[in-house]
This record gives sequence, structure tokens and C-alpha cells, in this order.
Amino acid sequence: MELKDFGKNFVFMPDATRGAVRSLTTEQLKNTGTEAIVTNTLHLMMNPGEENIKKLGGIKKFMNWEGIVLTDSGGFQVFSLIHSKKWKGTVHKNGATFKSPTTGELYELTPEKSIDIQMAINSDILVTLDDCRQATLRRDEAETSVSRTIDWAKRCRKHFDEAYGGTKETGKLLSCVVQGANYLDLRKKCAEELSEIGFDGYNFGGFVVTENGELVLEEMRAVVENTPKDKFKYAMGVGKPNDIKIVSELGYKVFDTVLVTRNARHGTLYSDDMKDGVLRIKNAEYVLDESPIDSTCDCYTCQHHSRAYVHHLIKVDEITGLVLATIHNLRYYQRIIETLNR
Repeated sequence: MELKDFGKNFVFMPDATRGAVRSLTTEQLKNTGTEAIVTNTLHLMMNPGEENIKKLGGIKKFMNWEGIVLTDSGGFQVFSLIHSKKWKGTVHKNGATFKSPTTGELYELTPEKSIDIQMAINSDILVTLDDCRQATLRRDEAETSVSRTIDWAKRCRKHFDEAYGGTKETGKLLSCVVQGANYLDLRKKCAEELSEIGFDGYNFGGFVVTENGELVLEEMRAVVENTPKDKFKYAMGVGKPNDIKIVSELGYKVFDTVLVTRNARHGTLYSDDMKDGVLRIKNAEYVLDESPIDSTCDCYTCQHHSRAYVHHLIKVDEITGLVLATIHNLRYYQRIIETLNR
């Protein structure tokens, strides 16, 4: 897939937060049918550092990855790590200031700095810094989040264009994040004002499901309906296999979630052979099961190994088990995407 075609067809991006999809080599990742990945600005800034990545030729050369790379701006990590007080720091109108929990080094992440880091990392698609918050926050807090997100997006757009020449000079895409929590009017307002600024893609930010695990479909629809039809729509954090199918009908073409690899590491595998679509490989019933995880799957794991073997490896904490499980789960998702693109 070429960058100019990104978002024209459906695409699923596994999270390669620190420059790798956990437990897979770049070649194994490629063989699952993956064409694009998500890395994280905040984490790469801290280690190995954007300047080191730049000296090494950029993230794609560093990883030996030929596909597309999108760098998340770090907005969600500011929320999950700093707003929640897991890291020492403050979020203010200019961005976020925080200390590394391991080294104590002080960092500042502003809209302009976020763009500079992403340019140094040399990703293909940049994301503007946003003020992500809890979905159930008060109205006044949601208004502040939307106001900051719009202001920061303007600053990112201006800095990307003035300091680097924008898409014309860099060949890169710049996408933004639509906030507004569970307030439909704020989602609409944020989407409309970001559309006036103009971006290559519009990403649904915040939480895509309620506390009961239900998709926030009305909020997601509001973003699609109030942003340019010819720009890609990215449902950040979606999600479960069936959620991807549902959200795709709203107009979203781009998806990512940590569930694919996280579930693999915990022995939760996807299989169309199961009534609920899930196979819990740690269960004792698979000790002597010689069938593949999914009889319809063409991944390396299903073509070469049995449920019994993967069960054994994971039960004894053998890293090969995590590799085989991750290959299967990721290939399962890419097969969903291939079906949607037919």
C-alpha cells in the first residue's frame, strides 16, 4: 500500500509502541499481511530518544520496516499516565510537563514539540497533540478538552507547514484527533472546527466503548458526518473483531487496538471454529487437541502447529508460544480487513 492510498481501503494497524510489535520480528509481522503500524511519540521520545532514531535513519530503517508508520502524538499517554497521576507531571494549556519514572529526567511535550519528535522519528503519518480525558467527565472539563484539542491542532498544523513545508515538501500526512467525550454537540463542534483547519485524516479520540463495553456509535457517527468525506477516518482503539465490522459501516477505514497482541500473550486466541469466536488455549481441553487454532486460517501457526503444541508452550512460559499466538491473532485480524476490502 502506498501512502497516497492510505485510508481508501480498510486497514488495521497493530501497536508497535516502542518500535516493535511485541514478540514478533519485522519479517514475521510482514508475513501476517500487516501493511501499517502505530508507534508512540511519547515513549520513543523517552527511549531511545528521537534524535537517536534520527541518527539511525528514522524509525523505518531502524526497524527494517517497509510499510507505513503512523506515530500517535502521545495525547492518550498524557491522559493515561499523567492525568491519572501514574507519572509525576502536569497538563496545562501549553501541553504537558512530566518526569520519567525511571530516570527522573524532566520532559515537556507541546504541540510543536510533538511535531518535531514525529518528524525526527520520520514516520509517514503524524498525529496532532490532543487533550484526551475520561469519557464520563463533567461538561466544563469536556469543553476545556475540546478547546485545547482544537488550539493544539492549530499549532501543530501551523508548525508542520511553516517549519517543514507541510505535506507538499515532506510527503507526509497530518491527521488530527476529535475529542468531546460523550457530548454529541461537543464532538460535532470539535469535528467541524478541526475540519476548518484542514487535515489529511480525522481520528476518533477518547474511549470508543462505554463502561458496559458498548460502542459509542452516535458519537462516532458525529465525527464521520462532520468531517470531509474525502479524508480518512481512524477509529482509534477499535477493537474487537465484531466492533471493526460494525464501525466500518459508519465510514471508518482505519483501526488499531492493543487487544490483538495482549490477548495472544494471555492465551486468548481468535477462532471461527468456536461459537463465541474465542479459543482460550490455556484450558486443559487442548492438551491432546491436534487441530489448528482455526481450521480456516492460513497463518504460519495454523499451518504448522496444533492447539496442543501452543497450549503446551504457553503453559510452560515458553516465549515461542507467545510468538505463535501473536502471529495467529494478528493474521486473524488482517483476514477480517481483507474480507472488508473485497
